[in-house]
Amino acid sequence: MKYRDLSKIALDPDSTDKSIELLRQHGVSAPDSVIEQFYIDHNANSRFLALYGDLSLSDLKWELVELDTTRFLQIGSNASFPDFLEEVSEDASHFHDVGEAVIDCREEVLNHWKKHGTWLTPPILLDAKVLGGKSGMPHLVEGHSRVGCLLGIQKYRIIPLADRHKVYWGSIQKGK
Repeated sequence: MKYRDLSKIALDPDSTDKSIELLRQHGVSAPDSVIEQFYIDHNANSRFLALYGDLSLSDLKWELVELDTTRFLQIGSNASFPDFLEEVSEDASHFHDVGEAVIDCREEVLNHWKKHGTWLTPPILLDAKVLGGKSGMPHLVEGHSRVGCLLGIQKYRIIPLADRHKVYWGSIQKGK
């Protein structure tokens, strides 16, 4: 199944569990969070269809890995929405005006950042090789607010960051 074929399945964005089960019945294999954030939430998004429509989902291998903070500096424009990523990271420059709300206004999220120096939910990244780019380079699929926040926090030294951050990393399965 190609990414573009997901929109042909009657997914219910209001019932993530049912949609995940339905996709599993169609042979989709990925962590629940990847299915929710990437396959369910954005399967009809025109930008996602343009970037990822030809991806064969069965060729992807997903792993929950930890990346060093410096790896996120390599993303640059290698993202679904590079302008938005940059915009979010620069929001941190207003830290002195708006305080910690620049990180997140939700208390649970803000407290997690302050306590752990990282996000609650790992973002979705692809090895750029999947899209014809350089192997090992990160391509940000979903989680622009989280990664942008991380980049802004690092640049403007708002709070101490963890050295490593969990992400869902998609790559081409061996032998494909």
